[in-house]
Amino acid sequence: MKKKVNQGSKRYQYLLKKWGIGFVIAATGTVMLGCTPSILTHQVAAKTIVGLARDEAQQGDGNAKSGDGFQSSSKEAKPVLDSSSANPASIAEHHLRMHFKTLPAGESLGSLGLWVWGDVDQPSKDWPNGAITMTKAKKDDYGYYLDVPLAAKHRQQVSYLINNKAGENLSKDQHISLLTPRMNEVWIDENYHAHAYRPLKKGYLRINYHNQSGHYDNLAVWTFKDVKTPTTDWPNGLDLSHKGPYGAYVDVPLKEGANEIGFLILDKSKTGDAIKVQPKDYLFKELDNHTQVFVKDTDPKVYNNPYYIDQVSLKGAEQTTPNEIKAIFTTLDGLDEDAVKQNIKITDKAGKTVAIDELTLDKDKSVMALKGDFKTQGAVYTVTFGEVSQVARQSWQLKDKLYAYDGELGATLAKDGSVDLALWSPSADTVKVVVYDKQDQTKVLGQADLTKSDKGVWRAHLTSDSIKGISDYTGYYYLYEITRGQEKVMVLDPYTKSLAAWNDATATDDIKTAKAAFIDPSKLGPTGLDFAKINNFKKREDAIIYEAHVRDFTSDKALEGKLTHPFGTFSAFVEQLDYLKDLGVTHVQLLPVLSYFYANELDKSRSTAYTSSDNNYNWGYDPQHYFALSGMYSANPNDPALRIAELKNLVNEIHKRGMGVIFDVVYNHTARTYLFEDLEPNYYHFMNADGTARESFGGGRLGTTHAMSRRILVDSITYLTREFKVDGFRFDMMGDHDAAAIEQAFKAAKAINPNTIMIGEGWRTYQGDEGKKEIAADQDWMKATNTVGVFSDDIRNTLKSGFPNEGTAAFITGGAKNLEGLFKTIKAQPSNFEADAPGDVVQYIAAHDNLTLHDVIAKSINKDPKVAEEEIHKRIRLGNTMILTAQGTAFIHSGQEYGRTKQLLNPDYKTKVSDDKVPNKATLIDAVAQYPYFIHDSYDSSDAVNHFDWAKATDSIAHPISNQTKAYTQGLIALRRSTDAFTKATKAEVDRDVTLITQAGQDGIQQEDLIMGYQTVASNGDRYAVFVNADNKTRKVVLPQAYRYLLGAQVLADAEQAGVTAIAKPKGVQFTKEGLTIDGLTALVLKVSSKTADPSQQKSQTDNHQTKTPDGSKDLDKSLMTRPKRAKTNQKLPKTGEASSKGLLAAGVALLLLAISLLMKRQKD
Repeated sequence: MKKKVNQGSKRYQYLLKKWGIGFVIAATGTVMLGCTPSILTHQVAAKTIVGLARDEAQQGDGNAKSGDGFQSSSKEAKPVLDSSSANPASIAEHHLRMHFKTLPAGESLGSLGLWVWGDVDQPSKDWPNGAITMTKAKKDDYGYYLDVPLAAKHRQQVSYLINNKAGENLSKDQHISLLTPRMNEVWIDENYHAHAYRPLKKGYLRINYHNQSGHYDNLAVWTFKDVKTPTTDWPNGLDLSHKGPYGAYVDVPLKEGANEIGFLILDKSKTGDAIKVQPKDYLFKELDNHTQVFVKDTDPKVYNNPYYIDQVSLKGAEQTTPNEIKAIFTTLDGLDEDAVKQNIKITDKAGKTVAIDELTLDKDKSVMALKGDFKTQGAVYTVTFGEVSQVARQSWQLKDKLYAYDGELGATLAKDGSVDLALWSPSADTVKVVVYDKQDQTKVLGQADLTKSDKGVWRAHLTSDSIKGISDYTGYYYLYEITRGQEKVMVLDPYTKSLAAWNDATATDDIKTAKAAFIDPSKLGPTGLDFAKINNFKKREDAIIYEAHVRDFTSDKALEGKLTHPFGTFSAFVEQLDYLKDLGVTHVQLLPVLSYFYANELDKSRSTAYTSSDNNYNWGYDPQHYFALSGMYSANPNDPALRIAELKNLVNEIHKRGMGVIFDVVYNHTARTYLFEDLEPNYYHFMNADGTARESFGGGRLGTTHAMSRRILVDSITYLTREFKVDGFRFDMMGDHDAAAIEQAFKAAKAINPNTIMIGEGWRTYQGDEGKKEIAADQDWMKATNTVGVFSDDIRNTLKSGFPNEGTAAFITGGAKNLEGLFKTIKAQPSNFEADAPGDVVQYIAAHDNLTLHDVIAKSINKDPKVAEEEIHKRIRLGNTMILTAQGTAFIHSGQEYGRTKQLLNPDYKTKVSDDKVPNKATLIDAVAQYPYFIHDSYDSSDAVNHFDWAKATDSIAHPISNQTKAYTQGLIALRRSTDAFTKATKAEVDRDVTLITQAGQDGIQQEDLIMGYQTVASNGDRYAVFVNADNKTRKVVLPQAYRYLLGAQVLADAEQAGVTAIAKPKGVQFTKEGLTIDGLTALVLKVSSKTADPSQQKSQTDNHQTKTPDGSKDLDKSLMTRPKRAKTNQKLPKTGEASSKGLLAAGVALLLLAISLLMKRQKD
């Protein structure tokens, strides 16, 4: 039995402790005041000297000795870097050696890959594992390098990015211009800038001189303008005494902020004007971008590359208006208008010269504006500068002005089986429709010509006379064949409403897409389909969104033999819908159901092995089409009508159960750039300055500022809303779009369904057209709109951690957080963007991306779920409580309610493996003895990894803990829907009605802590208080006087259960005279009804919704006792002791601060 400590003795010990602390601090401050800062400054200086010495040593390692046969002069400049130390390994023909100064930090070589596209022999595919592994990279004195095979012909640009196995784009998209077919080597610096030579450190310029004769005796460089030390003693200058791969060279130090250098190459063996190798001054201005220049023989030009490609070169041309063509150059430095006029001309299609009325140079943008009469519609103009000619493409702005069209597009099937076709392609010379057999999509039945009409629209009317043997086109397939000059492409109708069965493995160079189908969707599916009628759903804040993948929901092997329809289909989903109805959510959000590229829709087998790559599985974020559904979720993908009927039936059945449907849509990029580029080149995508499409992960970024691209998005939203009676949309990477496009889509949907809800990923990722700024549909837009909400990474990261720091300690995993900041994000007022309404914020801690909530908790606390299952679930309940009692729109991931895991139970990975063998998308949890890998981003994983585990969700005997968590979450959902206390409509209401109870400095509450309490008042006056103790230990909360009425409150949620009625005997909490004592890892929801005259006399009731924990699970899991040590949170000592101890402590602190202040001042002086 423990001896009880005498209270007087405790106070005496505490007083001594405070005196001691005060004396130590005071003494420290006094000593520091009396000392000079010499010790500290000596340490700083020593570190600085060591750092400089290290830098100099590193630079010195590369110094080259004078090459043989070179004469040394009186003034020799030492080289900054030895460019003669090139890698000895030869470069194979048609290969590009890519040198990387650095690779992304914090990643092993085994986890990194080089993803390439453009003019390479084999563009990367199968993201992210199809990248060239960096384990193949070799090391030299610059860094790492890889040799990439190039295309045999047309080698102009190589694009790349560096990714990791998690699928993160670590370098962003990068592009390398191949200046000449001879270019086979490129050096990429730490900022991913590409150089045609090995770059030097800033502050120097290497002048390379190449003499075809190979004689470099008596040569010197004379320097002037922005050099650190201009040369003197004519004609000695700086000796060209070093030999490199590009001839002789000298390194010239530049003065700070240098803008231009001038120099001459001198032959000291000659006299008079002949001493100059060529008579003109060499001038070079691109000092911010280049550290080497190249001159040769008597050529007066200065080149910025060792291939002697003229730095002034015509890169492209674009007609922007009927009166203007813009010519795009590599640079315009050194050019004046007179020189340009002598070298530039414009010709029409017949080769006739077109007069240039006016010419303007924009040297900052390297663009030349040419004014003239270019009004002939459809004319082709060619710009020639020197020996280079470029055909002027029409800009998207000009196409919008000339061809923007708002009429019907696509294939319209009439009652008699005939078809009206309309395709927008202004640049096409001819268009044909090729029709395929509905029983054999590879069999061509015939073709018919389309006729060009106004606005660039091609039209045809197909009847029984058009294609032999077809009287009714319903169910037949088709593609368009577009001809432009000598090029022919087969393209998919972007407005078709269904497709033939698709297998990406069958794509060829000729037919690269699925085939369109002639279908009338209005005649398919249940009659009387209408929008959802959801109880108590009046505004977006009332939504509780449940995100699910169609296949996952029924791919559990345990359902085999229990389903009437094939697993993973729309129809099978219907069979399990009652679970979601009982759970109580308001909206079911389906991961993308529109056609995606990487899939074999004909393979319906279940993948039962635990694997995370090379599976016929997809989340759907690689879109092939924006109107037609994927056949992956149809019982028969060979029937293009069936998938439409099946999805309409699923929507109808969800509506019958009082829930709405949200479609996840991916308009920000496509799977392949050619999907739209072949339809109309240089138009549908956001554009680079040179007129090429801006890309993302190998696909094009849909340019929603362009009229017809925006039409695709808005028309798609309109069609899905009207035809499928969808109740809302979730936009993938919404920040990639301009705000105006999303706003227009919302208004179009709302005009059809007034209860439409829209949310999106508002990350700040907008690129748009190069050089053109727009307001993006990102988090920053929230202060200007109340139409669309964005996900809050602030609450996600604060509660459980998130990308890129997933697995670090957060509030529900033992990481103390600033209570004021946490409270604001619970109020839907995050710290990283301004939300002027609660509905601007989607509150979530888990979604399909990254680790599941269960797995990230296990990672954060570094415990094996086998050992710490109860603790993990207690923490899940904390997180679910905070999300479902937060203001804003609530969002939960399928399985979050029961603790879904994606542990890789593969015998090949039963224990930890080396870095180069880590499975795709795997996260290691060190504490897990067996099967330590958990899959994040499981979009290429098997059904074994991805399936919704129905036993854990519903079998309370086999899985009591996970079932308890499900029931707890179910009770929280019911609670949220029973009141408007957690769903305020305006920021003003939130600020008025939602208050923080636990203030820092109040009875042991720290500024950063693991316990908090807050109150919210409903419109009817009911008061709800939420307390969360995320600490491992019991914590006491002394209620301020203003909240003492909570001592008589009903308990609606405790350690074991949650719901809408009072719990008779609450677990995990004790009420005291002053407040509450809350067990570790426990959340509480209290209620004081406005109808109760005396809250302290409220009676408790039993709650049918609530499920109690099985016997023996009252106490915290024993694993808590063996938890790895963490940094201790700040803990206040008991509020005892005398005022004198406080004064001494304060005096010590003041002295210490004064000493530090004086020390800093002395150092500054």
